[in-house]
Amino acid sequence: MDLPSQIHSFIVKRIYNFTFLVKALLFALFVSLNSAYAQETTSYSLTNESNAGLLKRAELLIDTDVITSIELSKSLLSQAQSADDTLLSAKLHNLLGRANKKNNNINASLEHFLQSSVYYSKLNDSRNQIKASINYINILLEEKRYDELTTRIETLLPTTLVYGDDFFIAQVLLIKGDSFYGQKKYDNANAQYTSALKYLVDEDELIQRQLGETYKKLAQSYKRLKNREQTAHFYTKALEIYTSLGDLKLMARTLNTLAEAHRYLDNLVLALDYSTRALEIHKDIDDPVGFAKALLGAGIIYRHINLYEKSLEHINEAYLYYKKVNNMLGIAKTSNQMGLVYTRLRQFDQAEFFYQITIDLPKGMVEEKTLASALREMAVINLESGDLASAMQYAKKAYITYKNKNLTSYISTTARIIGNIYRAQGNNNKAIEYYKESLSFARETGGKLYEIKSLTALAGILIGIDTNEAISLLKRSLALSTEIDDKLHMLYAYREIRIAEKLRGRIEESLRYAEEEIALTDIIQNERNEDKLALEKAHLHSHKMEIELETLREKEKRHQLELEKKNNQIEIAAQARVISELELSKNKYASIALAFLLAACLAIVLLVYRSFIASKKRNEELDYLAARDPLTNCYNRRILFEVMNRDFLDLPQIEEYCILMVDIDHFKSVNDTYGHSIGDTVLCGVAELLQANIRKSDSVARFGGEEFCIILPNTTQEQAIRIAEAIRIKVEKATFDDIPVTCSFGVTSIKFKARTPSELIEQADLALYEAKSLGRNQVALWDASLEEFKLFRSE
Repeated sequence: MDLPSQIHSFIVKRIYNFTFLVKALLFALFVSLNSAYAQETTSYSLTNESNAGLLKRAELLIDTDVITSIELSKSLLSQAQSADDTLLSAKLHNLLGRANKKNNNINASLEHFLQSSVYYSKLNDSRNQIKASINYINILLEEKRYDELTTRIETLLPTTLVYGDDFFIAQVLLIKGDSFYGQKKYDNANAQYTSALKYLVDEDELIQRQLGETYKKLAQSYKRLKNREQTAHFYTKALEIYTSLGDLKLMARTLNTLAEAHRYLDNLVLALDYSTRALEIHKDIDDPVGFAKALLGAGIIYRHINLYEKSLEHINEAYLYYKKVNNMLGIAKTSNQMGLVYTRLRQFDQAEFFYQITIDLPKGMVEEKTLASALREMAVINLESGDLASAMQYAKKAYITYKNKNLTSYISTTARIIGNIYRAQGNNNKAIEYYKESLSFARETGGKLYEIKSLTALAGILIGIDTNEAISLLKRSLALSTEIDDKLHMLYAYREIRIAEKLRGRIEESLRYAEEEIALTDIIQNERNEDKLALEKAHLHSHKMEIELETLREKEKRHQLELEKKNNQIEIAAQARVISELELSKNKYASIALAFLLAACLAIVLLVYRSFIASKKRNEELDYLAARDPLTNCYNRRILFEVMNRDFLDLPQIEEYCILMVDIDHFKSVNDTYGHSIGDTVLCGVAELLQANIRKSDSVARFGGEEFCIILPNTTQEQAIRIAEAIRIKVEKATFDDIPVTCSFGVTSIKFKARTPSELIEQADLALYEAKSLGRNQVALWDASLEEFKLFRSE
């Protein structure tokens, strides 16, 4: 190796060794610094600037490593107290209060916040003293230590008032209100919330949000007091705040609660309007939980205005969401609501199916109150169908749950249902025992309607056993019904007192109550007419809103199409220019290209035409299937209402028009005895017989379950009765898979002044109920007297 090479090698080795030496020195320095840092955290030989840095580090560690944050803060606190550093001690106690709260060490958190308040007091720092105290009382509120909380607030509030910061004063008053709310002292809570409003007047966004929350707290408190007007009022105020802030999520959720408030006030049109607005906002934001609640709320409103298909559509969408996220409470609530809709439709098999979903959910995953509601409704369905053993089993389970939870109003209702079951079994002594218990709990709730229902149930069974006591109970029921202006229960009381007085031989008194009964019947009929008008207005409003929403959607689509059209026009123009240039340069191929294009167009036209013919044929098949019940091949409910709605468009011109409601007697027993497959055979056989024995102008539709509806245009009520009787006899003589069944028939006519298809069907349904009450396998004609007591059928 020559000299220059040796020199180069020597230098490279030295440089390499030097680099290694530098790296080693840097590593040693790093270890020394770490060791020094460790000593600094346990030694107070640091400057104030260093302490501030460590304090900042401890604050940052709260969210990522709370244990290290606590240890570091304790070490600093020990040194700060040794050095008599009051300000640092105050800050560290406050930090330790926050850290221990995050670590769920509540007692330690309370102690540190209290000490922080004491240290800030020594420094005459009222602002931070109040903030630490508010943190302290907030924890007491969360832990429901109300007595201690009350004492602390009474000490803190004067200090806050003297300091004069409106936001702090409002905070303390709100916590005091929340304390009363947690103890169910809602009037006291409202007084504190109202006082807080005076201090939330700044236009600052934080203050405005607190103002909106305060309005919401007032609404919720009034909701617990069942003051529906004030509930709606304060939800409206909260909505105004959230709208001004542009907070779409809070707007949507408040609209939903406002819709619920107006539903309780029977302002169904307004409730529907708020609910629809909430749903529209939810479609544009990411709040699936709020959307599901809004869907459920809308479904309940649609049920109240008898738009059952829409009700089921909305509730089912909420149900599917809760099922997707495995939210057991949501599944139970939506299942119960769908059960209620199907109960209204008298499709009890479907209702039972949804109540059973709630009942079958894993134990402990559903609120006991929600589960008990499903059990109670199953008891009512089984009572009406005559399965008294199952009814009693369900009712007793619900009763025990309500007793364990001490839900007095629900205990009263369920005890009354059990009394009804015992009465149906002929065990009057047990029935009286439960009716008395129902009355006792009703009085404990203070709810007049609960007491009225219990009084009438007990009085009804005592007539003929202890008639004097029955009359006394009925007069008490009459007085309470008059007080709350419940005319239906007043009417029931008049009727039962009239019967009881006649039984006692007091004919003059009986006649007097008969006159009161007649007069009240006229008043109720007039009010029903007004209610029906309001309901029709709600239907019209719903339809109008749907049209408006659809118009907006169509407008948006047209706008998008116009933009696309303009873009296409620009693109087409560019393409035309290119084509023109190509045509100029390749003129000789124009004829061939044109011929090819024509052939392609013809081919496309032929393909489109064949596709159109096939699509038309398929649509005709789908239309037929969509109009038919898949099991019985009868028309379905949708077609039934379409036909009747079309007929009712010319209502003034209709002279004769009747319908029959047909129900297979004891069909549940057929299913239970022979199985659902044989039950389906019976259903199909009866449906085929009904269709074979009507005229070409008549229509048969499956109304639900084992119930059918027959439309008889241009038919008098006498003819309708004869048709029903003829079919009844044929059913009675027939067998279906060797199983004999009978049917009950309800008949009504347009002559009875029904103004809508729903009213006409309701009349026929009441007549059907009368036929079944008379022993089944009968034909009954609707009569106005049936209308008065339709609400008592489930009692």
